Amino acid sequence: MSAKDKILTAAGELFSQQQITMVSQRQILQAAGQRNTSAIQYHFGSREGLLRAVFERGVARIDARRNQIVDELEASGKQPVVGDYINALVRPLCEQRCDGESGIQTLRFLDQVLQDPDLRLMEIMKGIDSGMRRAHQGVVHCLPDMPPMLLRYRLYTGSRAATGVLCDWDRRRKLDGLADLFTDDLVAMVVAMVTAPVSPDATRRLADMAAGDPEKMGYTAPSTPDA
Repeated sequence: MSAKDKILTAAGELFSQQQITMVSQRQILQAAGQRNTSAIQYHFGSREGLLRAVFERGVARIDARRNQIVDELEASGKQPVVGDYINALVRPLCEQRCDGESGIQTLRFLDQVLQDPDLRLMEIMKGIDSGMRRAHQGVVHCLPDMPPMLLRYRLYTGSRAATGVLCDWDRRRKLDGLADLFTDDLVAMVVAMVTAPVSPDATRRLADMAAGDPEKMGYTAPSTPDA
């Protein structure tokens, strides 16, 4: 394994185990067995470049699967409903959980990323987010009457819920034989979360509140209205 791959592997393991901002470059280099203190800059340009490389290695597979599901949905000729797009968002996460330790590590890393308010998530995801973007846009089109800020919040909450549950659920893997059942049920739960009735007060207070570019909805936690 090359020095670059060793650093990438060590960073992936550490980022999945700890809060990302708490992982130091020294820890990464030590875990990778590298003595050159500038190795991260040499191979990845910066700490953010390393983070993107870790993100791309694991999450690119999830995004490719999301694109595949949306492609199949569009080719089917049927009129998509919100559950079809939520399925495209959630099912690939469930498949990662069934992909052994590497899949679990990817989920844990993604969970850490979603929890960290200081990460420039849009920059890190650029170029490996097309499947997520298409699925989010599908949800937006299926729910045109929902206040954008609330829909953005619900999409974010659904992502957090799905990754968190999959990281912690059935750690001893005794229920792997029922993975298909629990996958379908998790999709249904996120659909219910996103499509739950909106209170009149929420509709009134959020109807005219901007949520940023609709094409980027759901990628990060809701920001302040003028952010």
